[in-house]
Amino acid sequence: MDDLTVRRGPLHWWAAGLLLGLVQVLAVGLKKPLGVSTQFVVADAKMVSAVAPDYAETHPLISKEKYQKFGYGWWLDVGLVIGAFSATIVIRRWKLQATTVWWRQNHGASILTRLIAGFCGGFLILLGARFAHGCTSGQFASGWAQLSLSVIPFTVTLFGFGMLTAYLVCPKTPVVDK
Repeated sequence: MDDLTVRRGPLHWWAAGLLLGLVQVLAVGLKKPLGVSTQFVVADAKMVSAVAPDYAETHPLISKEKYQKFGYGWWLDVGLVIGAFSATIVIRRWKLQATTVWWRQNHGASILTRLIAGFCGGFLILLGARFAHGCTSGQFASGWAQLSLSVIPFTVTLFGFGMLTAYLVCPKTPVVDK
């Protein structure tokens, strides 16, 4: 396999989707819907409280109780990172790399360009998630698990703009290993 070839995932897309759906239904049944982005505000609130406690107590957002403790969502995020890393080790797909196959195919092998684009993209995603009071993946997965009608136009819009963005950022497709 050359440097511009993508390996197939360990699960078919439908099996991975079914598994995610079952986990989401289980989470809704046991505690509450899965969500990730709010924990960044919790981490920020903890840091601000440690550095400037007076400011943190009077701040209209981070002074709220839900942003003052590491709870279910925080440990979910920790578990996601540990689980993702463990899965890559178990299926032998972990490889330290500065760029991805898709990035090299479309933008070359510049590590600096990749880091700048990754930082800017991550910042914009997190900013949008906070403006919307939740991330798109949480809205999508939780909405379907709860059979919410509002998730239908949201999903169509999410996938439509996702495909448009993917096409604009990475119009060239690398070879997929059979």
